[in-house]
Amino acid sequence: MNNIETTSDDVEEILVYAEFEDSVNLEKYNNIHVLGIDTKNPIFQLDDTFFTGTIENPLGTYMFFEDDPSPHCADPLFDKLPEKNLKYLCKTRKLISVEHAYVTHKEGKAETDHPVEATDSSMNVEIKPADFKTIQEAIEKFKKEWASNSSQ
Repeated sequence: MNNIETTSDDVEEILVYAEFEDSVNLEKYNNIHVLGIDTKNPIFQLDDTFFTGTIENPLGTYMFFEDDPSPHCADPLFDKLPEKNLKYLCKTRKLISVEHAYVTHKEGKAETDHPVEATDSSMNVEIKPADFKTIQEAIEKFKKEWASNSSQ
């Protein structure tokens, strides 16, 4: 998790806090894909479950902490260490509110052996399961799709 950094390829890393509407245990999923993270409405795919996100302006700053294995006590005689010790990691002002998306077949299409497609009528977005194995493969695929959609 890095704060904003600019690399030689002019790629900017920004820490984003994603808040799921329902309780979602991310550790139980094997594959997590986020599509369109730089758009107004990113799509999250957790294995075969889809979620839609909405970029929001939070009222404050989200701060991230991690366990502190070696807590420091300024005055061991009068200061009492709490049971759980945390240390500051980083912060962000970027928030994505995420809610479950329900998968439906497109109207007017016969069912085939193709992967299930999802649509969200409020955003007019078609969602397909990710079929790439590496990040580089995903970037190349989305660049080609973006170029073909932009030229139409």
